[in-house]
Amino acid sequence: MLSSGSYNSTLTIRPRYLARHLSAGWDITIIAPSADKYNDFKPDYALKSEFARLIQPWQLATRSFILNLIPYLFSSLVSIIRARADAVIINKPTPITVLGLVPKLLSRTAVVVDLDDLGAEVIRNEGRSRLTYSLVDWSERFCVRHADAVAVASTTLREHVRQLYPGKPILMLPNAVEPGEYQVVTEQPPRHGVYFFGALNRLDLIKDLLQAMPTVLNQVPDTRLTIIGGGTALDAAKSMCRELGIEAAVTFTGWQTDMLAVQNYTQFADVGVCYMPDLRTVRAASNMKVFQYMAMGTVPVVSDVGDLRTYVQDGQAGVVVPPGNVPALAGTLVELLQDDEARVRMAKGAWQLAGDEHSWRTRATALEAFLSETVPAARSQDV
Repeated sequence: MLSSGSYNSTLTIRPRYLARHLSAGWDITIIAPSADKYNDFKPDYALKSEFARLIQPWQLATRSFILNLIPYLFSSLVSIIRARADAVIINKPTPITVLGLVPKLLSRTAVVVDLDDLGAEVIRNEGRSRLTYSLVDWSERFCVRHADAVAVASTTLREHVRQLYPGKPILMLPNAVEPGEYQVVTEQPPRHGVYFFGALNRLDLIKDLLQAMPTVLNQVPDTRLTIIGGGTALDAAKSMCRELGIEAAVTFTGWQTDMLAVQNYTQFADVGVCYMPDLRTVRAASNMKVFQYMAMGTVPVVSDVGDLRTYVQDGQAGVVVPPGNVPALAGTLVELLQDDEARVRMAKGAWQLAGDEHSWRTRATALEAFLSETVPAARSQDV
């Protein structure tokens, strides 16, 4: 497995958990950078993985992407060839992982590209350099074209790949959750709790939620909103609370990385909000937040964007609201907070779904079956 981010970064969540559950039948090697912005460019070569062999190829640890990339390409190529893999999974095609195609050229090794978003478009939306965008855009196109198969995290990505390469084998592999990392959920009388969990690097992720809160507080005055997260937009979010006059009802916990710590701020049948804007990059993503809400025994409220509707089974394990509609969001929150029976029912259903359908174990089982078909097929073809 090739990762574009350092081992403990958010970019490596997918390969880490898939490796955990694939390791019963496969000998897994994860090749990942030792230093990047996610670990403040501080290599830790003592890192170990419980379920895989972790290789961190040699690189520079500067704050320059290009300076770090050049030596990494040479050292990672050596690691990739030495691994002698039966299959290579490229998690997020980038200049860092594109060399995963080399074993296919040398020895017909099966290569699966794992797409969990439109990486180049995300980079462009973030306003990063034209060079970075161009390199990632080329990497995505090149990897998908030459891979034997593609795993995608959303139906939007599936259609994207189908349009480019109609005959390419595709596996639907949304993100998931690891239920065993959460406290056992115990049923208790619901309270008037609403929360958001996640990185706050864009105000538009919670802007609609904050704008809905005055209406919610007017009708359910003892509602408490908890924002569990941090990021570059945190100060803007606090300022907006003051402007709306809701700061007394809102608690900002700061960033929490341990899910057990996150769960300390939530309670059974609280309402977890994942109200995303209707953007192409959002439709292409598989928002892990929803599955985390489910694993904590809370009720997801999602916008009708991308696959979010299907995660909550069209309203059976959560509530779907039209995107960009603050009055509709406020009305939904009020209705839920005033209907304990509905919240209890949906919280139970969500928790059950997290353990049965949306677990990383389930996803790894699907990936293992896919690999069992892809590997022999790749070996039988001429490169």
